[in-house]
Amino acid sequence: MFFPVPNASRRQAKSAHELAMLNLLLINLPMLIALLAGSFLQQGSPLADYKLVGVLVPWGVSLGIVAFTFAKAGKLAAQGPWFVAAHWRLATARYKILLMAYAVGAGLIGMGWLLSTTQKTHGMQELMFVALQRVAIAPLLIGLMVLIMLESGALYQAGRGEVPDSLMKQFPPPADWPGAATEFGLENQG
Repeated sequence: MFFPVPNASRRQAKSAHELAMLNLLLINLPMLIALLAGSFLQQGSPLADYKLVGVLVPWGVSLGIVAFTFAKAGKLAAQGPWFVAAHWRLATARYKILLMAYAVGAGLIGMGWLLSTTQKTHGMQELMFVALQRVAIAPLLIGLMVLIMLESGALYQAGRGEVPDSLMKQFPPPADWPGAATEFGLENQG
C-alpha cells in the first residue's frame, strides 16, 4: 500500500534496508567465502590458523547488526513514525530468515563434527567434517541470495512510500495516519 510519506521518513525507512544490504553483502558473503575457503585449506597452511577467525568475526559482527536492528525496530514501534517503524520491522522479519539459515548451517557443521568423532581414522574424520561443512554452505548461500533480493525490493518500496500488504496486516497503521482509510493509501491521486 502506498502512503504520502515525507522524504525524511522515506530515508529513515530505507536506512533499515540499506543496513541489511550492507550486512548481507559486505559481511555475510565474505564470511561464506571464508567458510568455503577454509574447508579447502590443507593442514599446515599458513592460513589454516585464521580460518576460524575468518568465520567467527564476521558472524559476530553480523549478529551485532541483527541485534541493533531488532532493538531499533522495537524502539521505533513504541515511539516512532509508523512508516519508519514498519520498515524496520520488515527488516527484522528478514533477519529471522538469516538466523534460520545460520541455525541450519551450524546444525550441519555440528553434525559433521559429531560424525567425524565417530570415525576411527584421522582421514575419515577430516573427510566427514569437511564434507558436511561444504554442504552447510548451500542453505546459507541460498538464504543469503533470497534475502538480498527481498531487501533490494524492500529498499525500493521504502523509497516509494510503500508498505507491503502482508506487513500492513501484522502492523496496521494508526487510524489517524494519512491515507490509512483509503484503499491504496493515497488520497485524491489520479
